[in-house]
Amino acid sequence: MNRSYPVSARISEDSKIYLDRLVEMGIAINTSEALKLCIRYAKQKKMEEEL
Repeated sequence: MNRSYPVSARISEDSKIYLDRLVEMGIAINTSEALKLCIRYAKQKKMEEEL
């Protein structure tokens, strides 16, 4: 059986630092929410490029 790891365990150290900065600036309440915001932003940008 494969073991599942949280997404935060699979991202680079630079990305962790960026997510921590978003939390420090008050944009997100924790790194999990910061990651969700980044994913949502990326999806929105991709949709805008396709238009």
